[in-house]
Amino acid sequence: MSLKIHIANDLPGRHIIHYTLQLIAFNKGVEFIYTPEKADADLQISAEISSDIRLCRSFYQNLTELNFEWIKIIGKGSYNFYSVDGDQDYLASIFYLVNCIQEYGEKKRDKYGRYPYEQSIQKKLNFLNKNMVQGLIDEFITTHPVLSKLNTHRRKSSFFLTHDIDTVYGAKNQNGDHALKTHQYHKIPQLLWNHYLGRPDWMNMDKIMTLEAQFGFKSTFYWLVYKDKVNADYDLTHPQILHQTNLINQKGFENGLHKSLRENTFDEELGELCVINKERTIGQRYHFLKFNLPQAWTDIENACLKLDTSLGFSEDFGFRNSYGLPFMPFNLKENRVFDLIEAPMNIMDGNFFYQCKTVSEAEKALIDWLDKNKENAMITLNFHNNFFDNMLYKGYDKLYSTILRYFKEENFRCMTQKDLISEYYKPELFIL
Repeated sequence: MSLKIHIANDLPGRHIIHYTLQLIAFNKGVEFIYTPEKADADLQISAEISSDIRLCRSFYQNLTELNFEWIKIIGKGSYNFYSVDGDQDYLASIFYLVNCIQEYGEKKRDKYGRYPYEQSIQKKLNFLNKNMVQGLIDEFITTHPVLSKLNTHRRKSSFFLTHDIDTVYGAKNQNGDHALKTHQYHKIPQLLWNHYLGRPDWMNMDKIMTLEAQFGFKSTFYWLVYKDKVNADYDLTHPQILHQTNLINQKGFENGLHKSLRENTFDEELGELCVINKERTIGQRYHFLKFNLPQAWTDIENACLKLDTSLGFSEDFGFRNSYGLPFMPFNLKENRVFDLIEAPMNIMDGNFFYQCKTVSEAEKALIDWLDKNKENAMITLNFHNNFFDNMLYKGYDKLYSTILRYFKEENFRCMTQKDLISEYYKPELFIL
């Protein structure tokens, strides 16, 4: 069943309104048809009191003017926006959250130069763990008499397995220090033997793939192309590394770019990465999750990458943009979608390790959370290769196995980079 919608011609930000409606249509598996004539429409959208759906005109006006500070004032520290007569503008709230508008123009940065988690409304209002946008979409549909008649659907949740490769030689020093501090002196000779024999403990991509293959799953490995103190501790062209990356390709797993902290362009780094990828690289994640929006999406698009999976917080797990599905971000300067999809990162090993949570606490929190998100979510995990080592990160390999077993038992679909692009890269949906 399709629905004819008329968007008032005098509304500012008509492209934004259309984009948000299409995002809802894709989410719910319905079709919206747009008509220029009021009389032909099943649903009229404007800022007028007589309209079927009334909007917060000032929200869209300020968005088109890129006045992000004023939008925050209108929202009063929340994500809720209202029409002049007090009706909630669901479209404004959905757009604001999905596209991370709270981060636009924000000058405050944490000590690593990132948008501060403590500054986010997800932290302040305590809903990082909730798929708030899905709730808003559901409410938008079910509470309106015309929309509620639509035959909508809900998706079975899926997942995307990823591994940022920051270090492969760190076991000698980090595990060595840990062995000394915990008086496990007997383990030091083996660490040194493995390191100098050319099989360091954290060069374990083949072991990770073997574990995932037991469940019938495949993952993506993101590689740094520069070796220095703040990026990789490995040379991407070293025969040992090339052996691992070749195995990844041969087994049908995927390699991607881990954009470094250097000022080099994406094109420069992708040029370095071609040594391990025969086909053009299609996906990436920022190292240390250091990026600024919306500039990051502009840079990714200019490099012709189709997938980014950086949108997550290192401090805790959940939904950085309060939405459970991958999406095509909206380019406010050019009134179109960016030519890429964002698959937000939801779970990272460091979310628990750096909070000094036990593995048991992490497992309970994650299983409880996954139980609440069995529908309408695409869960992205990032487990670094070093977390599969049982000296410094004891129990994290079993935690990972527990999560994989959960996905298998719940019949979640395992997605690859190519799968994500095939399913969520739909620029034609957003052409007005």
